[in-house]
Amino acid sequence: VSGGFKFSRLFFVSSFECGFSPVLNSVSSFSVSVMRLLIFFLVLDVEVVLLLNCFSLSYDYGVGLGMYYLLFIFFVLLGFFFEISCGLVLFN
Repeated sequence: VSGGFKFSRLFFVSSFECGFSPVLNSVSSFSVSVMRLLIFFLVLDVEVVLLLNCFSLSYDYGVGLGMYYLLFIFFVLLGFFFEISCGLVLFN
């Protein structure tokens, strides 16, 4: 087999994907900062879904729309206070 591509052992040992090394630690735990970031994006996704749904609700319904806007503002404020508690928002 001449001219073929040869894999070295270093190629398999140095595998590093998505921030985790599968060779060195088979059981790796998330750090607290990664969990905070995941929760932040989860709250942000809920806010975006509620915002996108506002347009269809305002077209179809007019009565329950006020409660829907209050729910949206609640999630926005919840995300903002979570960012403050994590230290992501700093006031000088």
